[in-house]
Amino acid sequence: MDLRELETFVTVAEYLHFGVAAQHLGLAQPQVSRRIRSLEHELDVVLFERSNRAVKLTPIGKAFLPEAIALIKKADETRQRAVELARGRNGVLTVSMIDAATLNAAPPIFKAFHQRHPDVHITFRATGATSAGQILALVENSTDVVFSHPPPRLPENVEQVRLVNDPLVAVVPQEHRLAGRAHLDLAELAGEPWIMFPRSNDPPVHDRMIALCQGSGFTPRVVFEAGHMLTRFGLIASGYGVHLVHRAWGLMPYPGVAYIPVHPTMNIVVSCFWRKDNDSDHVKKLVDIAREYEV
Repeated sequence: MDLRELETFVTVAEYLHFGVAAQHLGLAQPQVSRRIRSLEHELDVVLFERSNRAVKLTPIGKAFLPEAIALIKKADETRQRAVELARGRNGVLTVSMIDAATLNAAPPIFKAFHQRHPDVHITFRATGATSAGQILALVENSTDVVFSHPPPRLPENVEQVRLVNDPLVAVVPQEHRLAGRAHLDLAELAGEPWIMFPRSNDPPVHDRMIALCQGSGFTPRVVFEAGHMLTRFGLIASGYGVHLVHRAWGLMPYPGVAYIPVHPTMNIVVSCFWRKDNDSDHVKKLVDIAREYEV
């Protein structure tokens, strides 16, 4: 399938006018028409309804449009990767991470990496918000380095450096009766409505958090579940409930909430992970710096 024909199809679909599309592409209108006919012939479908007054996408054309856009995007990404290879980068170092890693684990490592290796390009890749999703992407070779919570069992081909080992603290609305306390017993939150993340986000951390509360004599009464931390903070600031987060989140003040140390607590770990069989020099350089921040 000719990429130029796909780009022509997407442009005509955008303007629904062969003449305007031709101007946008810098082509003669007959050339645009030939590319569309060629693509239709190859696919054995009709993509456009043509008349003297209007051009419209057929139902098949509408269905094919997002597929064509995705193919063009993938081709652009491949082209960019080739450019980076040609610049001597020996491949792209891809990194993915959970939100919590951006607080105090990853930033100093990337700062040091950039200062020492300014010509190395890092691509930050979105592979899903969950720790399990990050580790799976690493195992499947979709990313080179991951910053996330450790899984219950580390895959055999994966190594880690522990970067964060922070205790949980309570997060309450700023106007809450407990907000001014220097510390509190976890049991004091027994009667409060709770905001939680879905268990599917991170089953090990979720289960440990529930077990911690049960060890203090109660099971949290969860009134809202939200996958994104900022959404949970917004709900807390609005007075909907309380939550537990690891202490590093206090580095990012959120209006309307207060952080309070609790007892008993548990520690939350964030680590840097990489595959043992990844012999990339760039990965080694990043891991060497990560080891400098090991806790």
